[in-house]
Amino acid sequence: MNRPSHQFLRSIILFGFVLFLIKLMISGDIQKFIAPRMMPYMYFTLIVLGVLGSIQFFKSGFEEQDHDCGCGHDHDYSKSRLRSTVIYLLFIIPVMTGMMFSDHVIGSSAASNKGFKYEMRTDADPSDMNDPSSMNDTGEGEGLNQEGAGGEVENAAILTPEKRYPELFKELQEKNHLQMNADNYIGTITLMEDGMDDYVGKKLTTHGFVFRDDKFPDDQIVVGRFGISCCVADAGIYGILVQGEDLGQYKNDTWVEVTGTLEKVQMNGWELPLIQPEAIKPIETPPEPYVYEDLEFGG
Repeated sequence: MNRPSHQFLRSIILFGFVLFLIKLMISGDIQKFIAPRMMPYMYFTLIVLGVLGSIQFFKSGFEEQDHDCGCGHDHDYSKSRLRSTVIYLLFIIPVMTGMMFSDHVIGSSAASNKGFKYEMRTDADPSDMNDPSSMNDTGEGEGLNQEGAGGEVENAAILTPEKRYPELFKELQEKNHLQMNADNYIGTITLMEDGMDDYVGKKLTTHGFVFRDDKFPDDQIVVGRFGISCCVADAGIYGILVQGEDLGQYKNDTWVEVTGTLEKVQMNGWELPLIQPEAIKPIETPPEPYVYEDLEFGG
């Protein structure tokens, strides 16, 4: 295989990645892999790949003269057809499979591997989270503690859920029937877990796929969605416990909408929201099954 052939194949591979990214963007399937805030990087990648592909394509039209750099090594392209084929297939196969196969939405099987969100925090003692001395033992955070009303010690450097979602916090405090949607999904769950006493007795309507942990009793499920911070590799399930009769009819990965009354439940030392359902109905999988964190960062 001569040098122009190598350059032509490389241009085809680069253009293949460009077409693959364009396909994902036009179809909207790109949101199944990355968070929306990462899209500027994808546009930059698309431009760079297009430029590099064009350079390789135009270079394939003529033979380059060899230049001896004096380093004693051969920088020419491989002349082994087998070796070149194997190397190029490592790039061609991902492009072809990405074009041919449908995109898979992660569900209960991935949730079982990652665990329900509270399980990822069980290694930490919840009582330590409110103990300022536990942070100062490491020499960090000194000088950040401020005495608040009633003699309570607060850490001004900690970005609490109330500070992260000020508008949503105010809205949830005022309403008696909370409606969860894709925009406020993560924020609502975060605020409820931070101070569940403020929400006990309120009605909540939420939706998501059904997930069962092996440790759950038969009358308990999680209705949740995967939340993505950067890309699908860091996805974690955000959900709410649902407890009631006849939940066995809803299989794992079934998307449902649940309306019920909020209660508080203790699990591994954490206070978590739980719904006593009044109505459950199956729904279609939404076009964008994942949810993304949208911090307000109010003052």
